[in-house]
Amino acid sequence: MNENIFEYSDYKHYLNEKISQLPSKGRGVRLQMAKFLGCQTAYISQVLNQHVNFSLEQAVKVNQFFNHSKDEGKFFVLLVQLERAGTSELENFLISEMEEIIERRSNLKERLNIKDSLDDDNQHIYYSVWYYAAIHIMLSIPEFQKAKAISEHLRLPLTQVQEVIEFLCTTGLAIERAGFYEIGKTQIHLSKESIQIRRHHTNWRNQAIASIDKNKEEDMHYSNVLSMSDEDVPRIKEILIKSIEECRKVIRVSNEERLQVLSLDFFGIK
Repeated sequence: MNENIFEYSDYKHYLNEKISQLPSKGRGVRLQMAKFLGCQTAYISQVLNQHVNFSLEQAVKVNQFFNHSKDEGKFFVLLVQLERAGTSELENFLISEMEEIIERRSNLKERLNIKDSLDDDNQHIYYSVWYYAAIHIMLSIPEFQKAKAISEHLRLPLTQVQEVIEFLCTTGLAIERAGFYEIGKTQIHLSKESIQIRRHHTNWRNQAIASIDKNKEEDMHYSNVLSMSDEDVPRIKEILIKSIEECRKVIRVSNEERLQVLSLDFFGIK
């Protein structure tokens, strides 16, 4: 089954295939939908198998039920409107609206093929809040290649996670394969001169503070105020740099199983 709603021209066909691919072949999903929409299960069956159609209000509820992204939700409502359309003029108008969405998404994907690094505008979005980078890296972990799994782990609203994943896909930082998301080819790197570096450091220092508050046994935090000679400052710095290099050697060949944060500070007070 293809989970890509943008390749469907019939919302009933899309829903029937989507439901059939759910665990236990979607057993019980129609009952859950009926409860969510506030209707009878028989009505759901009539919509999916006969000439009865969802109302637009119900279409919006279906979007919520299946956690459609913003673009997916718009497209689904257009599919419902298309099925309900009573004139060829309206049908043509709706088809044109759907084609615009498909073309816009296609153009974004085409632009990705010529990008090998993230531009400044998108870097600003990426580093605006901590969870963009967190979700991006989580896509390297097989357990977290679905929006719902990420949402549950980070305790973020599913719609928020979906918006981030959509951003990652449109910038080439992520790609979709058979309904799963993986890290894409676009690279991102901040130089010391980048205006985003301060936000990047702040994001993860704030998360370190949150981790301290949680006081988990497996987490490690160390802070100390020291006095030392001027000549020993570069020696300590070199030791820390070598430690980072050793960590990176381990991380480079490590299996992607969990999300961790490594932050390090060594600075003077004046």
